Amino acid sequence: IDRTTEATFVVCWLAGCFVIERARNFQFNMFLRFVSILALALVAATVVDARVKVTVFYEHLCPDSIRWISNQLAPNYNALRNHIDLEFIPFGKARSINGGQSFECQHGPLECEGNRIQSCVLNQLPDQDRQVSYVSCQMSFDADPRGWECTFRSGVDLVATQNCVEGVQGVQLQLEAERRTQQIPLTFVPSFAFNDQFDQELNQLAFQDFPAALCRVDSSIAGCQ
Repeated sequence: IDRTTEATFVVCWLAGCFVIERARNFQFNMFLRFVSILALALVAATVVDARVKVTVFYEHLCPDSIRWISNQLAPNYNALRNHIDLEFIPFGKARSINGGQSFECQHGPLECEGNRIQSCVLNQLPDQDRQVSYVSCQMSFDADPRGWECTFRSGVDLVATQNCVEGVQGVQLQLEAERRTQQIPLTFVPSFAFNDQFDQELNQLAFQDFPAALCRVDSSIAGCQ
């Protein structure tokens, strides 16, 4: 086409199509160059923002859960926070009875109450940093085993939390935690799934060395090389 020729172009890119009416070839080429640069920038941003989803299956009063959060998650979180999407499932080896009329827990009734409190608090916390701060507070050998001190520190609505714990919502959250836990072959607490996949070897590594397990899943994480 002659450089002076005017025409109508339809350019389809990503989610939409754009009509360029009566555009000269030079203008059209400049537009395509801009679109290409923008597309490359978006692809690069997507790669940078890619995170490993880590699901943590744990129990409120489980000593090994407390040790893992205190020794593996809490001290490494700041270095890893931009590379992981954490999901906390406080249930472990508990089980529901008669569709949630009651629950039995490995470490007794106080753990059942604590699991429910944690489910209700986590459900109210909007972002990962606040969830990790709360779980790190609660999952400590020095923490109030009933769970309310760290609930207060988390900044959530205490009335809403109590209503959740004592009402239907708390039961539903624990039933959902049970459903999620049953999706993996849980034999040890805590256990972990990476990107919604459970691997026993990776699970054991995560318990002993959480950063190393993440590097096994995604070697592009800073510090893994």
